[in-house]
Amino acid sequence: MKQKITSTALLDRLKGFFTRNLGLKIVAFVFAILLWAYVLVALNPMRSKSIDDVPITLEGYTDLLSRNLILVNSDLGLADVEVNATITNHSELDESRINCRAYLSTISAKGTYRLPLSVTVQSNLGTVASVTPRTVTVEVDNLIVKTVPVKLELVGSLPEGYEIVSESMASTITIEGAARYIEPTVRAVATVDLTDRTTSVEESVDVTFYDKEDNEVVVVTRSKNTPNVTVRLTLSAYKRVNIQQAVSLSDDTYYTLASEVSPGSVVLYGSSDVLAAIDSISTQNLVLPAAENVVTRELSLVLPEGVTLKRGQSSTVTVTAAVAERMGERLLEVPLTYANLTGDMLLADGAPTYVTVLAVGPVRQLEQLTAELFTAQLDLTGYGPGEWELVPVLQGPNVDKFPGVTFTLQEQRVLAALIAPEPTPAPTPEPTSEPTPEPTQEQKVESAPTPEPTPEPTSEPTPEPTSEPTLAPTTEEQTP
Repeated sequence: MKQKITSTALLDRLKGFFTRNLGLKIVAFVFAILLWAYVLVALNPMRSKSIDDVPITLEGYTDLLSRNLILVNSDLGLADVEVNATITNHSELDESRINCRAYLSTISAKGTYRLPLSVTVQSNLGTVASVTPRTVTVEVDNLIVKTVPVKLELVGSLPEGYEIVSESMASTITIEGAARYIEPTVRAVATVDLTDRTTSVEESVDVTFYDKEDNEVVVVTRSKNTPNVTVRLTLSAYKRVNIQQAVSLSDDTYYTLASEVSPGSVVLYGSSDVLAAIDSISTQNLVLPAAENVVTRELSLVLPEGVTLKRGQSSTVTVTAAVAERMGERLLEVPLTYANLTGDMLLADGAPTYVTVLAVGPVRQLEQLTAELFTAQLDLTGYGPGEWELVPVLQGPNVDKFPGVTFTLQEQRVLAALIAPEPTPAPTPEPTSEPTPEPTQEQKVESAPTPEPTPEPTSEPTPEPTSEPTLAPTTEEQTP
């Protein structure tokens, strides 16, 4: 309870401190500020300020290079500087207002040197109280120039359908720098990555150097920049297309043309859109006469607009054309004759009346063929009744008139049916009757005689036919 009362009393006193005589206290605070401002402006006392990470620069580097000397290590690091300055200048002091230099004018040969740092403050904003470090160590080497071969190395793969049309790059590179780095260098490589590239390349490419053991060498050049070369690569979409030879005949009615071209295809360069619409290209037109011949010609290629041939390919091709007679075939129905039937042998109904001849050869000669130029015969000598498979004999036109035409009889055998004739039956005699006598006058008077019945006519039986020839009937056989 006592502690609670004490805390309350303390708070009341603190509250009273800020609220009692408040006006007087505000006036006193303002007066204090004015007094401090007067002190700063009127007296401006000196104060120390630390400025870190001040760059160290070199003076006399151009003169050093003129003496064919070069710094091996050009990065001298940073310095920390403490500056004494009036309070009003403190706000303007930073690393940009401090000059920290090392002078190279005293160096005349290669070696390692400790150079003191010279530090000044710009615009007299203050004075340097201290600097850390006070010196820097530099290494100097002879400056030499050397020219080494440079090779272009392509890594990665172009997208499918793209190819390098041409490439250009200097074959050597000249480097100037510290002898310890330049002298071991024997070659250089410029590397370009082709992955996903579809457009031509023209860019500066950093060069990597190697010694004679193929170890990579870090070269410090005079310009402090990494040596590079300009690489130019012309990329293009490409497509291999076939060549169609534009060769024809003046008249192809009776002649045919067979041709071939060498080479049969070429590679075209162009935009991917143009190449997508091209499947083949043609040669210039060549019209040959309609006559048997073999012709070889050099014909120019006709390129569509927007494409070019791959470098190294010829713009002409060799076309070999062979003109030959047009071949065909024709079927002819040749009448079939039967010769030398034995005795009175007869051909059965339905016997073949013609055979088929297949003619194969030049169309011009086939058009002149007719069935009348052929004869087909079946020799039946010695063959009796029955069915016989016989070989027909075909005779064709003069071979000299139809050279190159072959004739083939389609029916190798013909079925011939022979029959014997039926015998002629003997004629049947006509029946006769006895004449009826006329009655006399006497008989008529006495009595009429009863007439005799007339006998029925009879006929001789018809003889069965035999193989013997039928004889003609005589006169006696005709009278009963």
